[in-house]
Amino acid sequence: MWFALASIVLGSLGVRGLDDALALERSGDAAQALDSVEQLVRRDPTWAMARIEAGRLRLQLGKDLDRAEADLEAARFLVPENPRAHYLWGLLMEERGRRREAIRSFETAILYRPDYVEARFRLAGDYFSEGNWERAVLQYRALCELQSDSTLARIQLASALEKMGKLPEAEEELRRLVSQHPDSALCRRKLGEFYARTNRPQLASKLLDEPKRKMRELNKSAR
Repeated sequence: MWFALASIVLGSLGVRGLDDALALERSGDAAQALDSVEQLVRRDPTWAMARIEAGRLRLQLGKDLDRAEADLEAARFLVPENPRAHYLWGLLMEERGRRREAIRSFETAILYRPDYVEARFRLAGDYFSEGNWERAVLQYRALCELQSDSTLARIQLASALEKMGKLPEAEEELRRLVSQHPDSALCRRKLGEFYARTNRPQLASKLLDEPKRKMRELNKSAR
């Protein structure tokens, strides 16, 4: 009974300590936050959440990636179904140039959490960088469903479709973007550049050579 009570008390103190450490990060002192989290890891090396935060902070600070790897590897062992542990491992693998391992980790993260937008963006980007257009398209489509107002995801989806040779679908995505955001210079430019690449100079010029807005004339001074 006393052992169980002590475990509850220590657990509560640990969570409070982690909350205090993350508050330090929010105040702008990520280095001190890492020091505090490291103390929690030393106190309880099997506490996965502290390991995850230690790994994340080291990645954020670009500090001692070997220890970040050890923390995140331990976290993945302790909580194998935690999507955040796999996502952070993927970021670490990207940092170390091990893209295939990063891809596997991001895939695992979204397996456990399908709405994990950050992991899908990374996964889609890695597939795009590899030239795996079909898988990139699948991930960007999923992102567009998760975030219907994401301009970046739709632009990247159109780009991947174009790379696949699916020009009508790419054009449809870009036209939809311009329709949704008619005042967006970025969206109009992307569609104009697409028209230029597909040998439609007249349509391209309408979007790329738009006259600058005429400045409003100022009232003449009374002096």
